[in-house]
Amino acid sequence: MTERIDIPAREVHVVRVLDVADDPDAPIAHADVLAALGAEGDLRSDEIELFDIADLGDMPMSTYLAEGHGIAEAELSPMRGRLDGLTGRVLILPSRAFGGEAMTLRVGAPLRVVGRFEEDVPPAQFDTLPSEGARGSGTSPAGGSQPGMRRAALVLLALLVAVAGLVLVLVGGS
Repeated sequence: MTERIDIPAREVHVVRVLDVADDPDAPIAHADVLAALGAEGDLRSDEIELFDIADLGDMPMSTYLAEGHGIAEAELSPMRGRLDGLTGRVLILPSRAFGGEAMTLRVGAPLRVVGRFEEDVPPAQFDTLPSEGARGSGTSPAGGSQPGMRRAALVLLALLVAVAGLVLVLVGGS
């Protein structure tokens, strides 16, 4: 039996957890597990995690998701028992794996969807810049233009007048 999952375009900050139901003595090849996602498009496989939960040592799966993926406690709380009870291999599928593209997955054996979680992303904050040199009004000084620019304009004007005078002397002399 397959489970259809529609991934919207530009999906961000979503993590899906899938259980890999294979025999630990004869694990299914990495490529075959990825093929079981049934992706109708190109997945960025370098963004997908496939590992044995035993590799986490004493860390429960829910803690890994909280600390490693920024999943909020409120998201994990209802699923903590199921997540922490997983054994064997799991596949972590972050929205980065879709590269911002809409995609349909037809998840089949040996994969089973465990859950979909949203990363807890705090809003961006724009604090005051710490350096006095970075402060300013963003406008020009009282004269309207900066002194260095005024000086450069005068030098350019003088150069143009000198070139025009030289052209007049050379043309007038012929």
